[in-house]
Amino acid sequence: MTVTALPARARWVWDARDRTRAVRVSAHPAQGLLNLSIWRDDLCVGTVKLRPDEAAGLVSGLTDGLAQLATTPPPAAGPATVTDLETRLAAVESRLPAPRPSAAARLRALAARVGEHLPPALRG
Repeated sequence: MTVTALPARARWVWDARDRTRAVRVSAHPAQGLLNLSIWRDDLCVGTVKLRPDEAAGLVSGLTDGLAQLATTPPPAAGPATVTDLETRLAAVESRLPAPRPSAAARLRALAARVGEHLPPALRG
């Protein structure tokens, strides 16, 4: 496996929602490629290596998107409703791991499984 050193100069672009997500753009002149890497916190979760013509296509798409934003007024931002906040909270909670049962609950479940294998006279 070959390890490529990170270029000394790169540009970071942070997600508009928070500073836990970012895109890092770095040039690799020796390979003739531009590298886009996707970061969450301090972990790189994906990369895309682009040839110059592919990078030009990306820049064209970004330019078109900016032109559309410039000609379309932003939506009026009203105050968040309780329903909006509940929806956002439900989305966050749906990504949380399921809670682990307590030690007492795990012991009760184990006792029930063991009890199933005991003769009827010994079951309590």
